[in-house]
Amino acid sequence: MQTLTTHVPLQALSPLDGRYNSQLVDLAHLFSEEHLIKTRLVVEIEYLLFLAQQACIPRFTAANEQRIRGFVSDFSIQDAALVKEYEKKSKHDVKAVEYFLRDRMKAIKIPGSEYIHLGLTSEDVNSLAYSLLITEGKSVLVTTLRQVLQLLTKMAEVNASVPMMARTHGQEAVPTTVGKELVVFGMRLFRELLIVDSQHVEAKLTGAVGNFNAHTVAFPNKNWIEASQKFVSSLGLKPNIITTQIVPAESYLELFSSLIRINGILLDLNQDIWRYISDHSFGQKVESEQVGSSTMPQKINPIDFENSEGNLGLANALLLFFIQKLPVSRLQRDLSDSTVKRSIGTAFGYCHLAYLSLLKGLPKLTVNTYKLDQELSDHWEVLAEALQVVLRVEGDEGAYEKLRVFSQGKQLTQKDVQEFIEDLTLSSETKARLLALRPETYIGLAPELTAHAVQSINAYLKGVT
Repeated sequence: MQTLTTHVPLQALSPLDGRYNSQLVDLAHLFSEEHLIKTRLVVEIEYLLFLAQQACIPRFTAANEQRIRGFVSDFSIQDAALVKEYEKKSKHDVKAVEYFLRDRMKAIKIPGSEYIHLGLTSEDVNSLAYSLLITEGKSVLVTTLRQVLQLLTKMAEVNASVPMMARTHGQEAVPTTVGKELVVFGMRLFRELLIVDSQHVEAKLTGAVGNFNAHTVAFPNKNWIEASQKFVSSLGLKPNIITTQIVPAESYLELFSSLIRINGILLDLNQDIWRYISDHSFGQKVESEQVGSSTMPQKINPIDFENSEGNLGLANALLLFFIQKLPVSRLQRDLSDSTVKRSIGTAFGYCHLAYLSLLKGLPKLTVNTYKLDQELSDHWEVLAEALQVVLRVEGDEGAYEKLRVFSQGKQLTQKDVQEFIEDLTLSSETKARLLALRPETYIGLAPELTAHAVQSINAYLKGVT
């Protein structure tokens, strides 16, 4: 059997813990077994102190409250390992935390250890702990997404008036601008971030099957609906009091659905940028000593965007499975969700890795204005739309057919288009307006639309920083 050495990342089963370990330190910490145990300990301690504050059990002295909370601030990897030893005997991961806390309190002679976990089911603790982890993980992802949005918006603003060929169905269409096409992705991401910002992760404290059975028999004079809501809210979570043994998964699914949509937007962005690089519309800055190919020295591969694309696909596969799995639990609960929830951090890890790749790739992009200008000057047929709509405004019912016969499937030159205009029966003013058209200036309101979107996005970014 293989044993791990000091080169743990080289021997890890998952690339998140291996190859990409250094990029995911924050998330790895959040969703590690150690931090899950520590977060369960936070829940157990805060609930114990809450019972005392609510006069359900004897109050702790201020000094003892501080000492009990110190179990969290002083929690170490050795403590986590000790909890795992308790779990080996109890065969129950949440009960192990309870035993750990009980013995710590007894060891330093703090009274009240008999009240630990009083009335709770393990899923009260798990619900609160996982919801705290997901909330923290969401914060990490959103922070990085805002950085992506900021970079994308800046690039759009700088290139708001830089004309480029648009393509629909992969064919030359009418011109647009680099900035306008980038800011479309920015606005899509911005709208999804607004949704994510408004989402609150739910958690429960309602007992074994969601009815406060143990709580009401132990403390019959306490308003446990109100007390539960107060406690859950005190942890920064949204209380749900209508539950079975487990909290309904919909608030998790709302976040996962938003992440899937965000990842879809970024997949679309990655693929468009890849195509722009392939067509030489965009270039990439050379990094010192970077190798593009093991045999072709000239290459600069778009690896950041390709890596981002691949990891977004992995993330969405997991997130979609969570959406399918987590709403379904047999009767009041079954345990099949437990092992699934342990992989939420993996999905977040692939998301974060993809976002970090974009953060690396976007600043390396350069816009090849020479290539873009050349492409437009080689395709004067893109003015066919302008010509046919003006002719129709002038009352020519056959304008579309005229332009279809003139331009369809052809690559027209400036001379071709100008000769066509000269032969039209139009007023000198209209004819002069058409003759003044050029592919690089036929960009509609693209700069204005870009500016409008940039203003909205920047106002959002300024408000959240």
